[in-house]
Amino acid sequence: MKITFTVIVLLIIAVFIPFHQQASVSIKTSYFEVCQQLISANNWKRWQPDIRNELANARQIKLTADGRTFLISIPGQSFEVENLSANSFKITKTRNHIAHQYNYTVMPDGADNNTTIVVDVKNNVGKWLLSKFDSAGNILDDLNALKKFMGDAKLYYGFNINEKNVDESYLAIKKETILTQNKYAAIARAAKDVHDFIVQNNLQAQQPLTGAYYPQKTDSLQILIGIPVNKQVNSTGGITFMHMPGGKWLIGDYKGKYSNRQQLYNAMEKYMQDHALLKQIAPVERYLDNKPPANDDDVISMQVNYPVL
Repeated sequence: MKITFTVIVLLIIAVFIPFHQQASVSIKTSYFEVCQQLISANNWKRWQPDIRNELANARQIKLTADGRTFLISIPGQSFEVENLSANSFKITKTRNHIAHQYNYTVMPDGADNNTTIVVDVKNNVGKWLLSKFDSAGNILDDLNALKKFMGDAKLYYGFNINEKNVDESYLAIKKETILTQNKYAAIARAAKDVHDFIVQNNLQAQQPLTGAYYPQKTDSLQILIGIPVNKQVNSTGGITFMHMPGGKWLIGDYKGKYSNRQQLYNAMEKYMQDHALLKQIAPVERYLDNKPPANDDDVISMQVNYPVL
């Protein structure tokens, strides 16, 4: 009887034995951007999968006037986030009435635009055992979800954006300066001239029609409309050739009203900043159906291409 009682007492004591857990995750983006995802309640609602899945039922409360501590609650779960310093956060995650506390420390990771987040957890055996029954999961689950979110351009930037290595090419182009108010008609004429030139010279188009546009004055625009082809021939009829460099290109996909394409440009500029990429030359637009836009409201399928370093 004494032995049984002693065992029970020891088991009860063991339940409250504290222990410390630590783990880390590396995210390939800037330290500043990672901190922004953790410091903002609105960003938590974008990347934390449980909150995102219950977004219609999520409730957000400021716990301090400056918003540095906030609470997001969803059915059966809540997240209290306290910004302790520029790079440290205390997260209290309550699930099925069991609170789990995590301390995140965000640190720049070398010169490759990487960031490391270290998570520290003070736990005890009893709470750890209960967590196995309430599906609290691994201490890195939330940070792995953040890493996945920030690594998925479609989720994080709103568009498919990819880095690709491409071969150098020759571009048969029509280059001219036009009045801005006549740009769509001029672009259509230039595209027809390039298509006709390719047919007349038995050239093979390697990729769809491209366009690049450079403001000249307040009322004029320089346009370059071209098609990558298999070889260079003599220039005639106002058609010339441009050598497009090979190497790394950043390519973003867009489908929608042509007038709204600036959203993709903005997302790609942010991608380049976040990933420490440098533009080599101005971007070009590639019209995937080989038809240039006819007006601002034309729904178009296109890519924006930036050569980058």
